Amino acid sequence: MIRVFLCEDTLTGILTGVYDAWDSRLGHENVRLQSGGYENMELFCEYAEVPPDLEKADRVLRTIRTRLGEEAYEMIAYAAAYPHAGKADAIYRMIVVGLHLADGQKVSGMLTHPDVRLVFELRRKAWHIAHRYMGFVRFRELKNGVLFSGIEAEADVLALIAPHFADRLPLEDWAIYDRSRRKAAVHPAGKGWVILEDAEEAFAGLQELEEESRFDRLWKIFHRAVGIESRSNQQLQMSFLPKKFRPFMNEFMDC
Repeated sequence: MIRVFLCEDTLTGILTGVYDAWDSRLGHENVRLQSGGYENMELFCEYAEVPPDLEKADRVLRTIRTRLGEEAYEMIAYAAAYPHAGKADAIYRMIVVGLHLADGQKVSGMLTHPDVRLVFELRRKAWHIAHRYMGFVRFRELKNGVLFSGIEAEADVLALIAPHFADRLPLEDWAIYDRSRRKAAVHPAGKGWVILEDAEEAFAGLQELEEESRFDRLWKIFHRAVGIESRSNQQLQMSFLPKKFRPFMNEFMDC
């Protein structure tokens, strides 16, 4: 009988599942990881819930970085952020393969292996989404001086984009709130950033923005002034700036 370890759909949750699956000593062919709950349950499988454990996840993380290298760690971290039913098990299988190699760092290049290839593809997709949000995130100033931005990302990219903004706005208090996941990346001025889970209540009252309407209007006037009406190409514009990003961008608000 296959034992399926049900882990939380986060990097910490998946790495905890990797730890418990390995520690079960049932044999890799007799275990499987699944993230996101009891969906698609199968016959002849035994299901075990795995609560996220920072200590276990950290031990697995240190092993990955030491034995498999930084490239493999980055692949796994990005792949864990992308929504895919098979990602947890693919990450587990990739780690198993890497730990059985004489040189574990070669595992990130073994793209003919189906699990490694899946992790690589998920990493590529998550990176693409994160890269776009690095360019499309817009901050507005709250009454308390905090720079605030809202997003609705297709992947869980907050931990992937937060270092980018922490590097560029190190002396600012800022927060990026993912409305679809009800979590936020929060950065106190001059300090490091953290991920705040279940942040819906905390950010519910942060919609009262500082009076920036005058500057918003000036920006929109400039946006229209530099445009050439006869050369307007909405289809081309949407290929570079899809409509799904526009509700959170100052220059398109209330247009």
